[in-house]
Amino acid sequence: MGLKKILSKFCIMKKVRDKANESESDAKKSENIASEQEEMKEEQHELDLKENYESDEKYDESKD
Repeated sequence: MGLKKILSKFCIMKKVRDKANESESDAKKSENIASEQEEMKEEQHELDLKENYESDEKYDESKD
């Protein structure tokens, strides 16, 4: 009977450890995704600025 209790405690502890490790890796994944999204937003903003600048230049040239 004592062996069964020890094995069941070990299994429960293993499940808890696995779940804790899983949440840490999930947190890292979501952190990476968030930083990638932020980089993409910055790149898109830079592209928008470049497009606006170029269209302003074209407008100025056509005005002359």
